[in-house]
Amino acid sequence: MRTSFLFRIALVAALLSAPVAASAADYESWLAAPNAMRWQSDNPWKVNLAAGIGIGPRYEYSRGTSTRILPLIDVEWRGTFFASTQRGIGYNWLRSGNTVAGPRLTFDLGRKQGDDAFLSDTENVKSTPEIGLFWARYSGSLRLNADLKMATSSHKGVHGAIGIANGGRLSANTTMFAGLEAHYASKKYNFAYYAQGDHSVNDITPYLMLVRDLSNGMYVTVDGRMSFVLGAASQTNINGARSYSSGVMFGKRF
Repeated sequence: MRTSFLFRIALVAALLSAPVAASAADYESWLAAPNAMRWQSDNPWKVNLAAGIGIGPRYEYSRGTSTRILPLIDVEWRGTFFASTQRGIGYNWLRSGNTVAGPRLTFDLGRKQGDDAFLSDTENVKSTPEIGLFWARYSGSLRLNADLKMATSSHKGVHGAIGIANGGRLSANTTMFAGLEAHYASKKYNFAYYAQGDHSVNDITPYLMLVRDLSNGMYVTVDGRMSFVLGAASQTNINGARSYSSGVMFGKRF
């Protein structure tokens, strides 16, 4: 009963939490560190709850930054269905020992003129649900990831990411992940956000994440990212040449 209730909370939160932080640039990346560790549980339900604070762009690649409250509710049933404020709602269709992949539903937060003074001459980008596919491969200390998402309304654009990371123990209770991601966007996506009608790789983003295990499933994470803006995203005066974000979160795994 308790885990069923938590799953319902996560399902609602996964759909509704994004509008609460409507101008957060990339909510999925902001909440990545608490979900970086693969962990086992004898319970058919795996629950990960965390909260923290982050500093990052006011909108994707913005020149200015703002402070955000970061909530994570992540529930998974028997390694198959999941509902999460970070991963969205999805299904691990392929789930071998080293690979997970499948469909998911996420949410594009959109953007408003009022999010920043630099956006005063731009059009609002309406929020929209997205349907997509994800893939992750674990090979020793290396992990590879890729995803693709398509907006179901609004701009109907496509965007996605591909990345590689290496994880290793700094001590018995502390793990560090060093990674690199590239983000791609289609013509429709770039035209809606940057008035540039061409597909492109819009950034290269190195990042570091530290995960410190405490007691009784508790943990703390620290992460930092720096995006080097490229392609269509760099061909507009609303964005900076680089974008930064960092955050600290405290959580518990059940």
